[in-house]
Amino acid sequence: MRVAALTVAPVKGMQVTPVDALELGPLGADGDRAFYVLDPVDAVVETARAQGLLGILPRWDAASGVLALRFPDGTEVAEAIDPGDRVETHNYAHRPITGRRVDGALAAAVSEHLGKPVTLLARDPDVMGPGDYAVSLMSGATVKALAPWLDGVAPDPRRFRMNVTVDGAEAWEEHGWEGRELAVGDAVLRGAMVVPRCVMVTLDPESGRGYVPVLKALARNRGKDQVKLGIWCEVVRSGTVRVGDHASFAG
Repeated sequence: MRVAALTVAPVKGMQVTPVDALELGPLGADGDRAFYVLDPVDAVVETARAQGLLGILPRWDAASGVLALRFPDGTEVAEAIDPGDRVETHNYAHRPITGRRVDGALAAAVSEHLGKPVTLLARDPDVMGPGDYAVSLMSGATVKALAPWLDGVAPDPRRFRMNVTVDGAEAWEEHGWEGRELAVGDAVLRGAMVVPRCVMVTLDPESGRGYVPVLKALARNRGKDQVKLGIWCEVVRSGTVRVGDHASFAG
């Protein structure tokens, strides 16, 4: 197997961005979910409740500390992050997430785009960014296997927002990797839990609009109780993963 693609979501709920390499550690991939969008009472604004978020393409340069956001009309707002007051919020599973509030031009631009006031949260580096596990992984063949249930067209892989995509594994093979260790580049991952899917996979990954019946395709392919795709992983050994790296079972 080889690594076919790597992606991160610098701002939770906005578009994922492809990268050539990722640094994986126990808390996730560097730069993944580094920022969150918060409503006026400091609750995380989820994409399903604010589809306009998916229309925004973020770029985060940790070295310079600059976050850039490109909006659907082509305008771009970029600003060096100047963290403000401490904030504590939580994710969908009520896991605490702490960080610093980010106001200024970025928050103002997102507020205007969504039509409601929001701020940003710069997540503390010692807090896990993703949901329940550090890293997500899927087989490219798994995505292609949905094509017969979608008029012969495989869905855009970005719909699934996975950190690591591998080629060379059979469709759905990764669903059997719970508890197994996989060496990917310099890192070692351990399969933890197959990923249940929600309405986000039905939304266009660039605009958040439209509808493709991906959940129905999963149910028809796998069964109504198995609407899942990809696997969450723990990081057993930290390391760099690059597009093109080998992936093989450890030990």
